[in-house]
Amino acid sequence: MKPEAKAGLSGTGVAVMEVSRVQQFHPLFPKIKSHFDERASGYSGLICKQGFYHGCPVLYFQRASWTNDRMDQLKNETGIFFSIWMDDKTASKNLAHYNIHALKLRKLAGYKIASRDFANDFRSRFVSARSTWPNVSVDYGPLTLMQGWIETELNTFEADALVLIEKFEHLAPQIDRLLELRRK
Repeated sequence: MKPEAKAGLSGTGVAVMEVSRVQQFHPLFPKIKSHFDERASGYSGLICKQGFYHGCPVLYFQRASWTNDRMDQLKNETGIFFSIWMDDKTASKNLAHYNIHALKLRKLAGYKIASRDFANDFRSRFVSARSTWPNVSVDYGPLTLMQGWIETELNTFEADALVLIEKFEHLAPQIDRLLELRRK
């Protein structure tokens, strides 16, 4: 039995499986990816990857030029990506996380990057957009450029996630500019 599912007995003595709150959100993640892929059709240059990381459903958004990793694998060893995910704790409170990670930027091919400097430059440029991102913080080390959360429900999560994705699409060119400044 999966750890997210609980077995019990119904009032009639028949065994029933209770689905965790995060499991209820699972089917929405591929739908969001599909909606993004149909809408994006290459215009933003962002690629959406969908799957599970440490048992949590997740969506990743990045450009191929932002990583050394293959784009057909979910987990990144290097590079920059935006993610939206849920875990059991947040799903039970109708919350979803989002963030931008910058992993091992010093190893990013074609660039000379000091992670802390990149994070500081990103955050100084993010100040003007910060108020438009719900419950966001930049009080992290250089691996997490920003992180926040949204309140959501099963019937609104797809639309709520697409709003975050659209915000990131507008933020992505800033990442491109910061990387261009560090090209070898």
